Amino acid sequence: MFANSRLSSRRRFSVETAAFAVAFTLCMTVPSLASPVTVLRVGGTGAAVGMMKALGDAFSAANPDVRLEVVPSLGSSGGIAAVRDGALDFAISSRPLKPDERAASLRAMHVATSPFGIASSDLDPGDIKSADLARFYAGAASKWPGGAPVRVILRPRSENDSTLLGETFPGMAAAIETVRRRPEIAVAATDQENVRMGERIDGSLIAVSLTQIQVEKPWLKFASIDGIRPSIEGLADGSYPYGKEFHLVTPTRDNAALSRFVAFLQGPAGQAMLRLTGSLPASHE
Repeated sequence: MFANSRLSSRRRFSVETAAFAVAFTLCMTVPSLASPVTVLRVGGTGAAVGMMKALGDAFSAANPDVRLEVVPSLGSSGGIAAVRDGALDFAISSRPLKPDERAASLRAMHVATSPFGIASSDLDPGDIKSADLARFYAGAASKWPGGAPVRVILRPRSENDSTLLGETFPGMAAAIETVRRRPEIAVAATDQENVRMGERIDGSLIAVSLTQIQVEKPWLKFASIDGIRPSIEGLADGSYPYGKEFHLVTPTRDNAALSRFVAFLQGPAGQAMLRLTGSLPASHE
């Protein structure tokens, strides 16, 4: 009986070994049926990082063979340069292309605008008249309605938000330069650092877009300007006219996966996601 049992065990072992060998051989010789995933790498302005992650998730849910990899804040110029050099498939920029960038086989498409304004860690930043904003910004003795001193957080001169803020409100370009001469003023290198410093510093004043506030959800509140707080509805009807544009920068050469993403962005699902993340689609401006 013992011999028969041992023989049976040998036979089972032999069968199991053969089955394993067949399965291993099939795995080695039969090609995988899973579709390969194409990765699209995107970077650029930090204000749009959260927005692009949300768009990428929604796009991949409908297109599982393509995935967006969002590189942390490079800035608009850094993102554009990375596309030019082939390090990124496309960029999201807060400014249009410059002539030399257009000459480098790049093209740009305006895809959305997010309301742009003044936010603070103060619990009640109140209302500021647009005509008074530059004086409020530059005044060393400026205070929020509750009496807390205003502490401005600057951006580097090379950062597009500095240019945008200076161009948006009357007298603001000169006000920014006045503030730069104050040695105690903090400077935030990136959009994410701008928001983090705004949360940390009591009475902070930062310039920021609605999409970054809506997606990253920092402990900051917008001041109203001329009685109106930033909103997509206000941007659409003109009651809140201050916005930050976002441009999709791509190489001129064809990329099938990228073309699908652009089509998604221009379709109902992409447009809905832009609104959900705090931006007004360009087609609705």
